[in-house]
Amino acid sequence: MFFGGFSGATAFYPSRIANGSFVPRTVLTDFRLSGNRVPIGGKSPLKQSISYTDTITLTHQQNIFSIEFSALSYFNAETNRYRYRLDGLDNSWHEVGSDQRTANYTTLPARTYIFEVQSATSRGKWSEPGTRLRIEILPAWYQTFWFRCACAVVLLVLLWWIYQRRLKQLERQFNMQLEARVGERTRIARELHDTLLQSFHGLLFRFQAARNMLPGRPEESSQALDGAISRAEEAIAEGRNAIQDLRPEPTAQTDLAQLLASTGKELEGAQYSNQEENRDSAIFRVTVEGERQALSPILQDEVYRIAREVLRNTFQHACAREIEAEIRYDYGQLRVRIRDDGRGIDPRVLQEGNRAGHWGLPGIRERAKQIGARLDFWSEAGAGTEVQLTVPGSVAYAKSRDAGGLRLFSKKTGTHAR
Repeated sequence: MFFGGFSGATAFYPSRIANGSFVPRTVLTDFRLSGNRVPIGGKSPLKQSISYTDTITLTHQQNIFSIEFSALSYFNAETNRYRYRLDGLDNSWHEVGSDQRTANYTTLPARTYIFEVQSATSRGKWSEPGTRLRIEILPAWYQTFWFRCACAVVLLVLLWWIYQRRLKQLERQFNMQLEARVGERTRIARELHDTLLQSFHGLLFRFQAARNMLPGRPEESSQALDGAISRAEEAIAEGRNAIQDLRPEPTAQTDLAQLLASTGKELEGAQYSNQEENRDSAIFRVTVEGERQALSPILQDEVYRIAREVLRNTFQHACAREIEAEIRYDYGQLRVRIRDDGRGIDPRVLQEGNRAGHWGLPGIRERAKQIGARLDFWSEAGAGTEVQLTVPGSVAYAKSRDAGGLRLFSKKTGTHAR
């Protein structure tokens, strides 16, 4: 195409038009934290102008920031194009126009990022590689590697401590059960020696005396034999009661109140059959107060054996008309109280722990001590006897962790022994 003019002709060749090769330079022009300008120097993360900064370090509290950028192209600047991305967060470029020259980021997690921005004219190429800014956000103290290592070590130590404590608990339970069994067999052996063997030894003298009276005094000999037979029946009953403790019983699968009720019923029957001169056996009842809770199997077995021994002696020696067993489930403790209206216990027996009358006080006191319980006695001549076993809830209850205090029963009158 040719155009004429006063100065001559002008030629225009469209096929020879070439795209501009100018690629503008991109610079960072502003940096803000939480919308506020960041000063330069001092404690500021900017030590120099953002335009000359290639690395910036921020704390975990400075994770909200914005970056402004611009292209150094002033010919028709409104048509300039931009694209940016934050390596470590963005997977692709964000392309914007000249009216959106700010990149905003909020609540970034602690790590290192690379901010990249490129610019181009309306029809030009991108200014690769553009401008880059390395941004490091420091972790909080609880996000550091050393803190996590310390937490891991503490967790391992805690698990090891829990494991060791569990082992010691199992060992303690096993030892307690083993000691209880050994102690029980020792007590049975002592009981057999003190009752059954001594009784049979005495029977030998009775039978010998009856034999000597047989030729000349047959009637007196017959009476002596009847007395010896009655004494033999009593000795057999005592031996049966002692041996009964060696038989395993599924106490852990039965409620404590049911166990005591069954024991009382059994002792009532035995008392009725053995007392020919007095067929009115004692009235026995079991009461339960408080919300029932699951007991530790080993603990329930020990409590039951203590209560059974107390009931056995009460039925045999107290000459009571009424016997009551009370089970109270308190929040911090378990209390088992057995009371009767019988003749009471000799104060010297309570204070000295004498086994006279087969009360077995040393044995039940040893059992109570082994399980960490407290055993209290109150008795007065002609006014009955009251025995109370108090077990801390942390020991008695299967799911309890409350070590609560012990509220112990006592009375001001009568004899009180511990």
